[in-house]
Amino acid sequence: ERKLKQKEKGDHKAEMRSYSQITPGQWRSHEWSRQETKRNQRRQREADLVQTVRSVFEEFKSIYGCTKLLRELNDRSVDINEYKLRRIMRENGLYSVVVKKFKPYKPGKSDGMYAQNLLQRNFTPVGLNQYWCGDITYIRTNLGWVYLAELKIEASMSAPGCPYDNAAMESFFASLKKELIYRRTYADMDEVKEDLFKYIELFYNRKRLHCSLGYLTPVAYRLQKLCA
Repeated sequence: ERKLKQKEKGDHKAEMRSYSQITPGQWRSHEWSRQETKRNQRRQREADLVQTVRSVFEEFKSIYGCTKLLRELNDRSVDINEYKLRRIMRENGLYSVVVKKFKPYKPGKSDGMYAQNLLQRNFTPVGLNQYWCGDITYIRTNLGWVYLAELKIEASMSAPGCPYDNAAMESFFASLKKELIYRRTYADMDEVKEDLFKYIELFYNRKRLHCSLGYLTPVAYRLQKLCA
């Protein structure tokens, strides 16, 4: 033990003599080199982080804004905060293709009621498969229009011309068109069917995060409810 302590003292003295022989110019050069190494390491970490952000952003078809992208990155144990993510997205042109537009509802002129108000705008049922919504929309192809529809089991209407009872289905169609339909051209119905299946079954239900479901996918949310 005594010999070990003597060796450590000798090494320390040798190190001190070595530092004492360094000129101020050499010290500045050494310090600059050390700081430059740290800067290069930070640049590399930043470049790796940017690549990770870009990869996940493109994986989700460029539809995620900062909030959902941050959730996804955190779920993957990526160390990043909202401020840094917003900066990276802005500096690298990573903007969501989805632009939300609000159109206020204007009451219609008709006063006829086509169905009773069964739903009463209660969009938070206590169980699964209690409420279903439906609507119709259309998709352009080179051969003409393709119509996509979801049908209601029992109709509910709060007021003539009022869209709020059907807001959930309208929201889905809006997402479908902004995230998929408007971004490509279809030759025929077969292409539409294939794209719709991939989007709804493989992406929308199993991969896309939904803020209304606590940032879960519909499949994960359903499984959570079934296991509760």
